[in-house]
Amino acid sequence: MKSILVGVDGTDRGRQALKWASRYAAREGASLTLLSVVDPAIEKAAGMDGAAVESSVEATLAEARQLVAERYPGTEVRTELVRGKVIDCLVEAAAAHDMIVMGSHHGASVGETVGGAKGLRVSVSVDVPTVVVPADWEWDFQGDGIVVAVGPDDSSENAVEFGVRESLADGVPVDLVSAWGLPALLSRPAEVMGGGLGPVGEQFKHNLDVRVAQLKEQHPDLEISCHAVEGPSPTRVLLDYSKNKKLLVLGTHSRSALGRTLFGSVTHSVLLNLSVPTVVVPQR
Repeated sequence: MKSILVGVDGTDRGRQALKWASRYAAREGASLTLLSVVDPAIEKAAGMDGAAVESSVEATLAEARQLVAERYPGTEVRTELVRGKVIDCLVEAAAAHDMIVMGSHHGASVGETVGGAKGLRVSVSVDVPTVVVPADWEWDFQGDGIVVAVGPDDSSENAVEFGVRESLADGVPVDLVSAWGLPALLSRPAEVMGGGLGPVGEQFKHNLDVRVAQLKEQHPDLEISCHAVEGPSPTRVLLDYSKNKKLLVLGTHSRSALGRTLFGSVTHSVLLNLSVPTVVVPQR
């Protein structure tokens, strides 16, 4: 990890993203690029003066840079102000970095829903991990481990590798979690037709056990566990398991149709309700 891009917008969510990213960059010895985007269309619709907006944004970037300098004086920091559509600018800039970090509100208002959607839209359009940090994340909270969501296909392999790396770097346990099941509306018909879901759960657990054994052989010091959990809502399972954790890691096929429609829907739902920093890792 050499270079991290951080979206800076002057909000609480942006400040929390910056705090998370600056701590991570200090651990990795990585540089930070603090990026603010001014959308001319929004500026025009609001009747704002362009020069005044740029002056305000520059001041926000300078304040953000100072925050990093005070907490982590050895971290290299660059600032950048660009004009254009927010998502397009973030995606374009991410190509030159190893990770992108954004902040998000969640769960209550239209504005918060849009914030979560931005995290998803960026994550399915870039080739690097996207970290989304909730606005109410506590700076001093360390969490008691890492949860990695493991899907039924190969979309989680890079996510698992990321979670293992973080576990070893921070000396915390990692838990691989597969959430499976059908909505209640479909579960009973499946049972009536003889399609009980027990074997499905057994297969999920077997796959996890095999992966855990492989990882323990590769990393003898790794503290790792796994769970296959039946539930009508994969999102709720992942949110419950990640409570009080340091990090939740998700995988996605990103630009592929599968990633956008299937696992992408779970990722979207998680990002709208997240309570811990969440990383979306693309599978390439």
